[in-house]
Amino acid sequence: MKNYTPHRKRSFNASRKPLHKFITVTAEECHDNPEKMVRRFIKKVKSAGILEEARSRTHFKKPSEERREKKRERKRLIQKVNKQREELFKPRESNRKSFRNRR
Repeated sequence: MKNYTPHRKRSFNASRKPLHKFITVTAEECHDNPEKMVRRFIKKVKSAGILEEARSRTHFKKPSEERREKKRERKRLIQKVNKQREELFKPRESNRKSFRNRR
């Protein structure tokens, strides 16, 4: 019998990154306005993606499902960028007559 090694149990979520993201909002940053501080904090949390990540960690997702979602998101983003590029390069149709035709 060759070298037999028993399978070790992996710890749950061992491959995932920890949620150690610190977000701070200072009073000087918002000129001592508490409402502005709350709005700025919420904005920073959303841009960092902390809430989205916490919600995604509540239930287990199979790796294949995560790959499918990433692929779908990439495809959607590529289509969005291509649409924006088409609009940039599309010739404009204006209702006004050009200056050359006025003479």
